[in-house]
Amino acid sequence: MAKAAKIVIGALVLTPVLYVAACSAVSNLRDQGFAKVRPGDREPQVIAAMGEPADREVANSMGHDHGAVACIAPCAQRLWYRNNLGLAGEAWFIDLDESGRVLHTAHLISP
Repeated sequence: MAKAAKIVIGALVLTPVLYVAACSAVSNLRDQGFAKVRPGDREPQVIAAMGEPADREVANSMGHDHGAVACIAPCAQRLWYRNNLGLAGEAWFIDLDESGRVLHTAHLISP
């Protein structure tokens, strides 16, 4: 019985630690890719740095709020990247113009 209790207690202690580590890892990886993205970069460069986006928002759509200003001209498309493990809403977005070049980037953290 003592061995089973130790395993259960160990799992209870280890689970939150692993969760926080995984959340931090996702955030750090996104931040590293995000730091490579510059205005004027083309979409393939963004994908190479950040990976495939979780979602794409087209201009003037009723897209994702996340506290961000809407994607309106000259923004033609917004690429969304999220940290789905975070308890706070954490997202990165990259606005592209009609030619697929980066206009604007932002990292959002919701309290």
